[in-house]
Amino acid sequence: MILLLLCAGLVQSAVAVPLASPESLLERPIDQRVKAFAQLKDGGHKFLGQIAFDKNAALQTRWRAITTMGRLNAAAFSKEIDRALVSPEWFVRNAALIALLNDARPRAVEFSTALLADRALVVRTQAVRNIIALNAREAEPALWKALYEKHNYKGRESLWIRAHMAEALSRFSGPGKAKNFERLLLDPDTRLHKWAITGLETATGMRLSDRKEPVEVRRQKWLARLGVHEI
Repeated sequence: MILLLLCAGLVQSAVAVPLASPESLLERPIDQRVKAFAQLKDGGHKFLGQIAFDKNAALQTRWRAITTMGRLNAAAFSKEIDRALVSPEWFVRNAALIALLNDARPRAVEFSTALLADRALVVRTQAVRNIIALNAREAEPALWKALYEKHNYKGRESLWIRAHMAEALSRFSGPGKAKNFERLLLDPDTRLHKWAITGLETATGMRLSDRKEPVEVRRQKWLARLGVHEI
């Protein structure tokens, strides 16, 4: 009798635990949801592809679906990611860029570089962060061009994306590139000056001051060294 009661209790417990719905899996942290969708196999692939473009679904749900695709298997979701990259919705394009970080590098660099011209500031910023993460030196000419594009200003005010671009460019600095960073040193946006100095140090092989010094002090030393006078 005791054995029968124990067995009945185990069966009842098993029945009482509901299976997690695919929607609820998207609420989990990224590592957990990737593991969960991997176990769903084709069913998980189909669900992610549908929910990502379901305009009745919540923004966060759709965003998480697309970023999950990248972590799960970006190559297997290439058609869905391609579709997301040209979506009219900014958050879908943003999520697709994040998914691209786990895709083939040439493809990730190509799309990230192209989306430097995206109409949404947050998407353009993610494109720059991708280029940094991918160490995509081949995108350097496009970054210099984008740095001075009108859409990266609001009126005469420099937008935050330009600091991200300056960071990327400083990482790609080298001999013969000092002139570009000299121009950055004179930019009205003070957020760029730190990266201008880093780029100059790499381009010239010289360090004029300790990095613990205030950025403006370091900037003035470089201006003096270059013989440049501010107007």
